[in-house]
Amino acid sequence: MIKRKILNTDGSLMMVRVELPEGFKGDTDQHPEEQLSYIEKGIVEFEVNGDKKIISEGEVLHIPSNVIHRVKVIQNCVILDVFTPVRKDLL
Repeated sequence: MIKRKILNTDGSLMMVRVELPEGFKGDTDQHPEEQLSYIEKGIVEFEVNGDKKIISEGEVLHIPSNVIHRVKVIQNCVILDVFTPVRKDLL
Protein backbone atom coordinates (compact mmCIF):
# COMPACT_ATOMS: atom_id res chain seq x y z
CA MET A 1 0.00 0.00 0.00
CA ILE A 2 1.30 3.43 -0.96
CA LYS A 3 1.23 6.16 1.69
CA ARG A 4 1.76 9.56 0.09
CA LYS A 5 1.86 12.95 1.83
CA ILE A 6 2.38 16.24 0.02
CA LEU A 7 4.82 18.29 2.12
CA ASN A 8 5.09 21.46 0.02
CA THR A 9 3.91 22.98 -3.25
CA ASP A 10 5.42 26.48 -3.03
CA GLY A 11 6.65 28.11 -6.23
CA SER A 12 7.52 25.71 -9.02
CA LEU A 13 8.65 22.90 -6.69
CA MET A 14 6.75 20.09 -5.01
CA MET A 15 7.94 17.75 -2.25
CA VAL A 16 6.13 14.50 -1.53
CA ARG A 17 6.86 11.89 1.17
CA VAL A 18 6.13 8.35 -0.02
CA GLU A 19 6.12 5.17 2.09
CA LEU A 20 6.29 1.85 0.23
CA PRO A 21 6.35 -1.70 1.61
CA GLU A 22 8.95 -4.34 0.80
CA GLY A 23 8.05 -6.17 -2.39
CA PHE A 24 6.08 -3.27 -3.90
CA LYS A 25 6.46 -3.03 -7.68
CA GLY A 26 5.33 0.23 -9.23
CA ASP A 27 3.70 0.57 -12.61
CA THR A 28 5.68 2.17 -15.40
CA ASP A 29 5.50 5.96 -14.98
CA GLN A 30 6.29 8.90 -17.24
CA HIS A 31 5.57 12.58 -16.66
CA PRO A 32 6.79 15.96 -17.93
CA GLU A 33 8.06 17.02 -14.49
CA GLU A 34 11.70 16.45 -13.48
CA GLN A 35 12.08 14.37 -10.35
CA LEU A 36 14.64 13.91 -7.59
CA SER A 37 14.11 10.93 -5.29
CA TYR A 38 15.92 10.93 -1.93
CA ILE A 39 15.86 7.65 -0.04
CA GLU A 40 15.22 8.53 3.59
CA LYS A 41 14.91 4.88 4.65
CA GLY A 42 15.20 1.49 2.97
CA ILE A 43 16.47 0.14 -0.34
CA VAL A 44 14.83 0.47 -3.76
CA GLU A 45 15.59 -0.50 -7.32
CA PHE A 46 14.78 2.21 -9.85
CA GLU A 47 14.56 1.42 -13.52
CA VAL A 48 15.05 4.62 -15.51
CA ASN A 49 14.90 4.46 -19.29
CA GLY A 50 15.75 0.74 -19.13
CA ASP A 51 18.74 1.12 -16.77
CA LYS A 52 18.38 -0.44 -13.31
CA LYS A 53 20.05 1.08 -10.25
CA ILE A 54 19.77 0.11 -6.61
CA ILE A 55 19.82 3.04 -4.22
CA SER A 56 19.61 3.09 -0.45
CA GLU A 57 19.32 5.37 2.53
CA GLY A 58 20.92 8.77 1.96
CA GLU A 59 21.19 8.45 -1.83
CA VAL A 60 19.46 10.54 -4.49
CA LEU A 61 18.32 9.67 -8.00
CA HIS A 62 17.48 12.14 -10.78
CA ILE A 63 14.72 11.28 -13.25
CA PRO A 64 14.65 13.61 -16.26
CA SER A 65 11.46 14.96 -17.79
CA ASN A 66 9.39 12.49 -19.87
CA VAL A 67 11.64 9.49 -19.15
CA ILE A 68 9.97 6.12 -18.53
CA HIS A 69 10.70 4.80 -15.04
CA ARG A 70 9.48 2.47 -12.30
CA VAL A 71 10.40 1.37 -8.80
CA LYS A 72 10.74 -1.98 -7.02
CA VAL A 73 11.10 -1.93 -3.23
CA ILE A 74 13.75 -4.26 -1.85
CA GLN A 75 13.38 -3.09 1.78
CA ASN A 76 10.53 -1.03 3.30
CA CYS A 77 11.26 2.53 2.28
CA VAL A 78 10.48 6.18 2.73
CA ILE A 79 11.22 8.34 -0.31
CA LEU A 80 11.20 12.13 -0.52
CA ASP A 81 10.29 13.03 -4.09
CA VAL A 82 10.87 16.54 -5.41
CA PHE A 83 9.19 17.55 -8.66
CA THR A 84 9.50 20.61 -10.84
CA PRO A 85 7.16 21.99 -11.88
CA VAL A 86 4.44 20.89 -9.44
CA ARG A 87 2.76 17.60 -10.44
CA LYS A 88 -0.86 18.65 -10.60
CA ASP A 89 -2.00 15.04 -10.98
CA LEU A 90 -0.85 14.39 -7.39
CA LEU A 91 -2.76 17.30 -5.85
